[in-house]
Amino acid sequence: MFPAVADRTGRPSAAGMPHARGTSGAASDPDDSERIPIRPLSWRELADLPFAVLQYRIRTIAALAGIGSLLALGIVLGVTALVTVVTDGSSAGSAWAAILSTVCCAWLLRLWTIGVTVPIGLGVAHRQPITARAACGRFRTVAARLAADQLISLLIVLGILIIGTPLVITLIPASIWLGRIMGNRWTVAPILYTEPLPYRAAVVRAKTLAAGRVMPLAGLWIHLRAVLLVLAVPIAGLLGFLSDISGTHRWAMTALLSGAALLISAFAAAVDAATAVIIHIDRRCVREGADIRIPTEQAIR
Repeated sequence: MFPAVADRTGRPSAAGMPHARGTSGAASDPDDSERIPIRPLSWRELADLPFAVLQYRIRTIAALAGIGSLLALGIVLGVTALVTVVTDGSSAGSAWAAILSTVCCAWLLRLWTIGVTVPIGLGVAHRQPITARAACGRFRTVAARLAADQLISLLIVLGILIIGTPLVITLIPASIWLGRIMGNRWTVAPILYTEPLPYRAAVVRAKTLAAGRVMPLAGLWIHLRAVLLVLAVPIAGLLGFLSDISGTHRWAMTALLSGAALLISAFAAAVDAATAVIIHIDRRCVREGADIRIPTEQAIR
């Protein structure tokens, strides 16, 4: 487990914080303590600090997410081309192949992005930065449990949306209900990386950490969905511009639409993963005093 390395004022403690070079091969920023404080956080900090985590290691995270996006887009185009050949160029068959393969690849891309962003974010927050290779290695150790979490979360989202979307009046209560459930489960991924727990035990622990602040976490989950929706608008505008250039050719539109969906999925996953890291820090500090430094006997002397 990563150690707590700061007191409740946000100042870094003397123990457990390498300032020069991390043993993992990445440099540690001396301003980390101001960027990601290890202490109880306000709601505004919970909403802002995830973007600071991403900004600090943007090249590494973007490179890993970009590689995943390119592989996913290649799979989508390959599956669509195969179905097109099998169905003798059927437009309906090609469309369904593109849609279904994009959905499946978007889920796999989300799993990959969260899997590599969480350990990188934990390294940033705890002043122990890790390399991209180390992040991939840590992802392999929790891949099965993290996949189970992402699959169950997807089923929960689909189930609640199916219930809440038929009537407009039920959409807001369904969103709040969904926000509460996802807020309770938000820290499962960081827990899987920091504690040797089976999946069910990790879910129980996540709910224990979230206790007492479920509604603020639900509001944060809804807030980030709204932010992502706003950020998706420029991508939609870019798609319209590119479609004017490429025309309505089937393969050009398939690549554009699938690529945009995968890009949005990867970005949303990275934001969710970084937010999970920040919430994990906040809840451990509030409920367990993880930011309280206990002086050693040598320090007392």
